[in-house]
Amino acid sequence: MTTTQEIIRVIGSDVVKVGERAAAVAGDRGGDIREPVYVWTREDISNAVNNGVDLVNDELGSERDTDLMNIVVNAVMTLLENPHYTLDEVIQECYDEDPEEVRSWWTGWI
Repeated sequence: MTTTQEIIRVIGSDVVKVGERAAAVAGDRGGDIREPVYVWTREDISNAVNNGVDLVNDELGSERDTDLMNIVVNAVMTLLENPHYTLDEVIQECYDEDPEEVRSWWTGWI
């Protein structure tokens, strides 16, 4: 049993997602993956992305920057489950405003 298969057996296939690189490595080695497999929960990813935004925002942020970084966080978290969403679909899912309204937040800035 490969490392990935063992992890899937222990914590479930709904948690472990083997990416294209891992699948290619497995194929090249007859299914035996010897590289580390990292597993993060949605909460882990959200915390890391939000902590990164806070770190940058504390040093460099302005209101415009904060809004932009927050929409990036929303896009990242939404694309985890809906990788083919457009920006408008992300906005519709994450904001109460229409996409046109949210996009207007960045018009007129110099």
